[in-house]
Amino acid sequence: MIYIRSIANRVGQLIVVLLAVTLAVFVLTQVAPGDAARLRLGPRASEESVEALRQELGLDRSLPEQYLEYLGRLLRGDLGTSVNGRPVTEIIAQGIGPTFWLLAGTLVVSVVSAIGIAWVAAMKRDGGFDHGLRLVLLLSLFLPTFWVGFLLLRFIAIPTGWFPVGGLGDSPGELFASLVLPSIAGAIALTPILARSLRSSLIDVLDSEYVAVARSLGIRGRTLFVDHVIRNAAGPVVTLLALNTAYLFFGVVILEWTFDIGGLGSALITASTTQDVYVVQGITLLFAVGVVVANLAGELLSDALDPRGAQS
Repeated sequence: MIYIRSIANRVGQLIVVLLAVTLAVFVLTQVAPGDAARLRLGPRASEESVEALRQELGLDRSLPEQYLEYLGRLLRGDLGTSVNGRPVTEIIAQGIGPTFWLLAGTLVVSVVSAIGIAWVAAMKRDGGFDHGLRLVLLLSLFLPTFWVGFLLLRFIAIPTGWFPVGGLGDSPGELFASLVLPSIAGAIALTPILARSLRSSLIDVLDSEYVAVARSLGIRGRTLFVDHVIRNAAGPVVTLLALNTAYLFFGVVILEWTFDIGGLGSALITASTTQDVYVVQGITLLFAVGVVVANLAGELLSDALDPRGAQS
């Protein structure tokens, strides 16, 4: 009952945060340089045409009225129209697939790598191997994502021909091959953060009394790891992963540009260079909502993994 009440409270907080996000995105696009009407019609358009379009778009109204109109359009699923006349929802629908697969690939590589690295480091704690591994993880935090991506393209993709140098394939096999290098590049900076946190959690759990009791009862191997160790150690790491969701979305923008993947990140860069306000507004809002929802999901999953929270 307490857990259900906690979920309800967090959902209520989510609604408030989402409203704040819409306000922040609206304000940022309002203070951005350039006139949306002028950008649509071009520099040679007459002032009369620009003013007529401003009235049509509601840009001549007060900011509170524009914000309320913006919320109304969001509730109707209308994110506006780009400068080339395409609905923003159509642009997002076209780019969301590649971005989703890139996010998923980066998450999978990061989590699997972090679990393996943290487990080895925890089992060989405070030894030479552990210290060397922690030093490598620390140094990898300072490697720029685009630079790692360039190195992977230069020394793996191009010489071997095993992986595409750009775009995503159509078949499942081509899609997998296209995601390998971008996912590795994206995981380079995220894996050390997760691995360092998970190592500390694993050491605490392995030294706990209930793990000692489980071992005394003859529980070993996969059963001990899954049922008694990783579940209890994963809570803080899940929260940390949720808090780093913003980095994931930022990293996707860089990865799509580096590997020439036509997703939302590429669309956001293109819209920013052309001052396509509504596209920037729509994609930024989607990314912000994704970060907020991921943080909520991380908190709920962390509570579910906590045995004390599950008992509540």
